[in-house]
Amino acid sequence: MKYFYPQLHTLHNPSIDLSDGLPGYKHLEVASRVSLVLKGALSAYDAEVVSVDSLGCEAVREIHDDDYVDFLVAISKEIEDDAEYVPPLFRANMKKSPLFFQGGMYSSEIGTPIGKESITAAFNSAQCALEAAKYLCVEQKNAFAFTRPPGHHAGVRRYGGYCFFNNAYLGANHLVQMGKRVAVIDIDYHIGDGSMEFATKDMPYFSLHANVHRNYPYFDAEFTNENEFVTLKEFQTAISGEEYVREVECLINDAVDASFDVVVLSLGFDTLETDYTQDEYIYVKPENFRTLGELFGALEQEVLILLEGGYDSEYLELCSHNFVSGFVQRKGL
Repeated sequence: MKYFYPQLHTLHNPSIDLSDGLPGYKHLEVASRVSLVLKGALSAYDAEVVSVDSLGCEAVREIHDDDYVDFLVAISKEIEDDAEYVPPLFRANMKKSPLFFQGGMYSSEIGTPIGKESITAAFNSAQCALEAAKYLCVEQKNAFAFTRPPGHHAGVRRYGGYCFFNNAYLGANHLVQMGKRVAVIDIDYHIGDGSMEFATKDMPYFSLHANVHRNYPYFDAEFTNENEFVTLKEFQTAISGEEYVREVECLINDAVDASFDVVVLSLGFDTLETDYTQDEYIYVKPENFRTLGELFGALEQEVLILLEGGYDSEYLELCSHNFVSGFVQRKGL
């Protein structure tokens, strides 16, 4: 197994999160998240760290609409140093409006500010996911990509939830192009509403998540899942860590069979009981992540792990250490 590190992720440094309205609060999607998760992983398994400093521009355009990507690149060039962009209003079609307003076509919330170099960092994160997928495909070995910005809230032509490009499906798309059939499993606290848009027969999506109406991304009250390649499972508020682990085990058993060659895991550490992004708390403890690692380590398939959420800096290193410890032990690494 190798680790893949996005060298340019620190270029993305959002300051204020307005998700809960005014006043805003200090943004939780900080660069130190990656350092802590990587440190924890290395303390559990001293794998080679591959630093990725290139940009996955072409791979991004394979799964995301060109006009969406073009907007993100264009608006970045207009942002002053130390300034941030948030759409001032939201409409379905603003192509005739000035560039400053067009972000309202591609986002529906104000919690994901764009800095001057944020999209460069997002392209680098995408390439990190791609390089990890290439390594897994060629070497037939597991990989962990410390992707930041994260990706599972990014849709075909939509950003939000701290995400710009969908790293999990960038990796899955490459694996499918190489003839693999891929199961994408998401165990972030929040549903990957962006990932749902990419699910197909060859790369279906399976998610265990909080209630979608009472937690971000706050789905429309009339929402129903109409994609047959998307499987959604909600956990109950206030469940214990042991109960949560059993729910993940059931999800894996329902999702993965011999027809899949690879599992792509969107791994969120924001299920931890002390994570600040939970609207309805659950009681997953650091030690539960070791058992979660064991569950995925027990799979016969190689696993491509990608970092999603996780915002309690005090325990990120420990949670990562525990997950990787359980994973490598069961994989026999």
